Amino acid sequence: RFYYLIQPKKLNFDEAVDACKRDGAEIAKVGHIYAAWKLLGYDRCDAGWLADGSVRYPISRPRKNCSPTEPAVRFVGFPDKKQKL
Repeated sequence: RFYYLIQPKKLNFDEAVDACKRDGAEIAKVGHIYAAWKLLGYDRCDAGWLADGSVRYPISRPRKNCSPTEPAVRFVGFPDKKQKL
């Protein structure tokens, strides 16, 4: 099961990993986000940490300020893992 863990504040990478563990889950791998997007139509306009240290978000319904041209898993990059996102 793929889901975004809603948090009241932004988290750095280690905090995100710990938050997932506390919720009885594990931080998603890149393949997980692609499967959720492609197979389940997952759509989320805010980016999150993935296990490889990248930050991405899945868009199934293109819209302004999110992914205006086409559905995709958008890649934000590999920020410093101490950065809170």
